[in-house]
Order: sequence, then structure tokens, then C-alpha cells
Amino acid sequence: MSSGYAITNALTGLAATAFTWSSGYTTDRAKLNDGLQDEVAAGSSSAQASGQTLKVDLGAATALVGVAILNHNLASGSCTVQIDASSDDFAADTTAVKAATTINTSAPYDKDTVLQFPSVTKRYWRFTFVHTGTKTVRLGELLFFASITTLTRQSVYGAGEEERFPQNRVASDTGHVRATVLAGAIRSKSLDFRDLRLTTERDEVMAMWRATQGGAKTLLFIDLIESQATAASSAGQQCLWGKLEPVQGWTEDDYQVFTTTALRLTGLGREAGT
Repeated sequence: MSSGYAITNALTGLAATAFTWSSGYTTDRAKLNDGLQDEVAAGSSSAQASGQTLKVDLGAATALVGVAILNHNLASGSCTVQIDASSDDFAADTTAVKAATTINTSAPYDKDTVLQFPSVTKRYWRFTFVHTGTKTVRLGELLFFASITTLTRQSVYGAGEEERFPQNRVASDTGHVRATVLAGAIRSKSLDFRDLRLTTERDEVMAMWRATQGGAKTLLFIDLIESQATAASSAGQQCLWGKLEPVQGWTEDDYQVFTTTALRLTGLGREAGT
């Protein structure tokens, strides 16, 4: 069982017109790849029947190994997501990429989902959302990535996660209180690594640090690398998209035995309302 990370998003720079909802709804499509996640893009102006689709035109055939759907509302209504791809806008060519996967409903993994698959090179990609009843699908951010960098060793004892719900509270003279409400907790993950096998793991962690340019670039951490076209397991969906804390280094405890300073990955903001 290996964890890993991805950094480059193939959707960066795409115009809003690259995204097409089956409902024909066009409002706020630019939020799907704005890199912020503090707002969401709705798939329709009102609740729709099951079977809604979202099509993405990458402009050219692009090799991908996974997709992350972040800050979404898919966990309710027994929702499944299926991914297909095409070279001709689904006229004659439809390639099954990821089988229908039931979205994880267990907190804190119910807002962010990663779907991994063997490499597929296509221009057009399509999500199909199947759910009970009617639903207005809302997505905060989409990430398409071409590779996953594997970490040989997972974090060890001392690692963990935490959640926080920052609130801006305003109280009136009547005693009424209004507070900011987030669409899910802001998560953070402590990545504590120990390298007892020469410098292999130390160098992997340092490479991750450099790839984010010292925490300046956003990183998608994938808890379990699971490259399969079949439905994703619950563990295989778990991910966290955020920024690494700007602290890194290592100490040499003994000859060829290294301790790498723990990193903290803090998720980006959530949709806020009152």
C-alpha cells in the first residue's frame, strides 16, 4: 500500500467554455478550475434527475491517470460517478475509463474524492452522476493529473489529521448571532516520515518539497495509490488538496539513519456562507 502525490493540473488555463453540463447551465463554470475551492459551480439552476453529465474538452489528446473532484456535494443521495473519454466528442468513440464508483460518505472524506485509473490518452472526458431522487450537483474544483509520484514509505507513528471550522461571528444588540458556515471542515494532515534505509525516503520527501517550490504550489496528496479501471474502493478515494507548511529539513541521527522533519499539509478553503 503506497501513498503519493500529484501537482500539475491539466485543466489549468482552460476557458469556462471547455466545461459543458448536460443541463446546458453555463453560470460559474470558471470556478471549476480557478485553483481556489472557496466557491462552487452548480451543474444546473434547479435539481435535476439522475444521469447528469459534465463534459470537459482539453483541446488536445492528453494522457491522464486520475481525476480529483473537490469540495463537492456528491456524498448525499447514494451518488455514483462514472468517467468516460473520447477522441471524437463521443460521436463514435467512447472509452470506459473508470467504472461507476459510489462516493465515500464517511467524514472527513465525504467532500473530496480522487478517482485513479490506468493511463488513458483522450481529448474529451465525461463524468456521469447517478443518484437517488433529484439533485443539483455542485463541485468546488476539478483536478486532472497525468502522473502520481509514489512515496516508498507511508507516514509513521506521530502522523495524523485534524479539522477546524473557522468562524467569523457577528452579534447584534438583540443577541442575534450570525456566523460563517463552511461546506465541510478545513482539514490538515501531518506527514511524519522516518528513513531507516539509507537516504531513499529522505530524498523522496525532499523532492516533494522542491516540487511544490517550498510549499508555494498546491499539492494533491493521495492516501492510497489505486490504478484501476474498476470502481474505486473507499480508501482509494481519500485525498487532500492543499499547501505544505514552509518548513523542511532532516537530521542525521546515526550513520546513514535519517529523521525527516514532519510536514503539514493544510487543505485549501471551503465554500463559505451565512
